[in-house]
Amino acid sequence: MSGFTKISTAIVAVFIGCFLVFTCLVYFHIQDNIEEEMTGALNQVREMVNLNIPVADIEAIVEPSPHLSAHYFTGRLQADYASAYSKSEGTALTPVIIPIQENQYLIVTPFKATELTQNLTFFALVAGLFFATFVLLLFTLKVAVKQRLVPLNQLADALSELREGKESQPLPHSDITEMNRVLDQFKHLQNALKSKEKQLIKIDKQLALLQEQERNYLARELHDNVGQLLTTIKAHAYILVNAKERSVVELSAQKVQVMSHQISDAIRKLTAHLHPLILDKVPLQSSLERLVYEQEVAQPDTQWDVSINLKRYQEDNERDIHLYRFAQEAINNVIKHAKATKVCIQIYGDTHRVSVMVKDNGRGLGNHIVENIGMSSMRSRARCIGANCSVTSPDDGGVAVSLSLTLKKMPPLMGANVA
Repeated sequence: MSGFTKISTAIVAVFIGCFLVFTCLVYFHIQDNIEEEMTGALNQVREMVNLNIPVADIEAIVEPSPHLSAHYFTGRLQADYASAYSKSEGTALTPVIIPIQENQYLIVTPFKATELTQNLTFFALVAGLFFATFVLLLFTLKVAVKQRLVPLNQLADALSELREGKESQPLPHSDITEMNRVLDQFKHLQNALKSKEKQLIKIDKQLALLQEQERNYLARELHDNVGQLLTTIKAHAYILVNAKERSVVELSAQKVQVMSHQISDAIRKLTAHLHPLILDKVPLQSSLERLVYEQEVAQPDTQWDVSINLKRYQEDNERDIHLYRFAQEAINNVIKHAKATKVCIQIYGDTHRVSVMVKDNGRGLGNHIVENIGMSSMRSRARCIGANCSVTSPDDGGVAVSLSLTLKKMPPLMGANVA
């Protein structure tokens, strides 16, 4: 059912109800007026009878009256007429019986059919005019609503094209203020979606580039480090098999042992780069403390203000990995880009909420926030756990990256990659 059909149905229902009530009130009002007029006319006839006005004159006066009817009666009166005649005045609408001679009378009775017909005819004309006006009003309303719904239909088509990823035509201006507000909001939404689409394309390119860089890094590490060590081990293994002198065997065995430790350290480093295995062994607080400690050792010239309190925090493996990666990315951004001399890290969590804040006094963001792959990764990880992420430039300089999460029962992450 269309909007106009619903509106017109409601209007017709209200109109019919009001018209029926109005008709009943008018009908009873007409009845009351006719009775009052007939009563007044009968009283006038009674006064003329009391004044002994001739019967012919009374008949001439009564005959054109729409309220009274006069006729002659010859014979004996019935009981009700005799009773009325026996009373000098009678009731308000009692017929007036005027004797002419023996057994001949002029009877004046109230007659409301003509007056009622005239009043109802006039009311019917007024009702007909009212109905015609009402139908014309509905037709005008239909045309007006149909014209006013054109922008909405165009907006629906534009939304359908937007959903399918097609370029929609510019929507025309409307003379309705509220409609213009809706159209303006649609334009803003369209521009925002285009901007987000461009950002997603840019991020996809950055992710592809980052993935390629990761592969190059892994290939280089495996080839230049692990591969060379394995090649050297193979050479020393050959010496161990074929050497006769004990000193040569011992020297080769020592080198194999050293290089085996180097391979183990290299593999551990690559594994930690791909996935924080420390989270599988120790709580989140200890993992974050170790992460910050390693950066403190690597950046001795930087002043670190660290506060980590997750003693009342209820751990969740998938959520913990996202929090760890978020903090790791925020700290890495400070080390790589901020050129800061002071870093403040505050991480707090209890049974109700978790907050992470990494702030530095570096060179800041400038006039615009650069949405690089690191920031996109942090925002993505915040969305994965339902947290709010913000990146701001405080008045005292630097950059402040924060995450705020209200803890609740999380639905399982459907196959999300949490590494």
